Amino acid sequence: MPKLSFNNVAIRAISAAVPTHIQKVDTSVRQDAKFVAQMGIAQRHISLTEQTALELGYTAIKDALAHVGWQPKDLDLVIFNSQFHDFNVGDSFLLQKYLPLSPDCIVFDQIMCCAALPYVLSTACAYLQQPTIHKAAIILGDTVWSMYPSKKELLCANRFIFGDGAAVVLLEQSPEAHPMELHLYADGTGFQYLFKSQSSERNAWRHYDQFKVPDGNTYGTPELGYSYFYMNGFYLTLFASKNMSDQIKQIWGEHIHDYDYYAFHQGNKQIVDLLARPLHLPQAKVLTSFEDYGNTNGGSPLITLCHRLADNSQPLHIFSASLGGGLAWGYCDLTLDPGVILPIQTTDLVFDELFYQKVEPAPEGTPPSPVSPTENKGLGLN
Repeated sequence: MPKLSFNNVAIRAISAAVPTHIQKVDTSVRQDAKFVAQMGIAQRHISLTEQTALELGYTAIKDALAHVGWQPKDLDLVIFNSQFHDFNVGDSFLLQKYLPLSPDCIVFDQIMCCAALPYVLSTACAYLQQPTIHKAAIILGDTVWSMYPSKKELLCANRFIFGDGAAVVLLEQSPEAHPMELHLYADGTGFQYLFKSQSSERNAWRHYDQFKVPDGNTYGTPELGYSYFYMNGFYLTLFASKNMSDQIKQIWGEHIHDYDYYAFHQGNKQIVDLLARPLHLPQAKVLTSFEDYGNTNGGSPLITLCHRLADNSQPLHIFSASLGGGLAWGYCDLTLDPGVILPIQTTDLVFDELFYQKVEPAPEGTPPSPVSPTENKGLGLN
């Protein structure tokens, strides 16, 4: 059984940040009222300032650090999970620049999509077993506004399932920590049901009006959206309600009812309900955030905790389940101390210097620049 147990890693803070702008679901552009009801999403937070997971993660981690009284230089490890990067190597490097982090802080990105929480948490906990790694942070964030070609298209969009957001967990090596249990699973045959085809190098030259995706269905740009993001909702819903719920019953049995609260991946109302019902979980203990934030991807269980249990005044025993691209999934058994969960912050912060600036054509007759951007003169590369 792929179970990981850690007895010396304490969760010191859980924080989250979302854009300020709230986009209500406009039922006037949705003809399928039944589908809207099944999703259960009334609104989402979406960026109108072209911010990304970087700014949202920055806001959330600053809030968490201030809460526990740490400085950025105190962190020995930072892992950033995002499907939509500002920097091809990963947003962890840009976060290191802006906080700033110490040059000897280990930073890297880990892309686990909506299954991020158990996977990224396990990686950080593994590093915290080293005697030189004492404090760590994980950031799970995504922004989806870039899936639309313009702000105008974004504002009138009838695709409303995904929202923008980022969440942070601060971790510390501690001999007095509560036990933490993480279960990790993957089945690569499920890759065909959830993927973003534009991120595939293999299909970089294939821009078809209509094309067949790996699971055999045929779609085109209008159906899949501007980023060719493909999700077989029927399969994923069935997988969550059948495979995952059966697996949870097999592993936990009646002990699944011992938790204070349940924070599942917030894909939509249908997925959360179909996970909870077969387990006969009390509805009051099944936390949700999809109604107000939509599907916030890998950070959604943490955003849900911040939305529903902020400023917790007592210890909490939490069970979390995540499901994402790959296909990967996993479970978290977490005990949180009082005061660990922080309220969600809203922000319009943007790091303007990262925008490419338009350069007007030089007047006719202007001498060319002596060095082009593609040349490597003076770098010893020629």
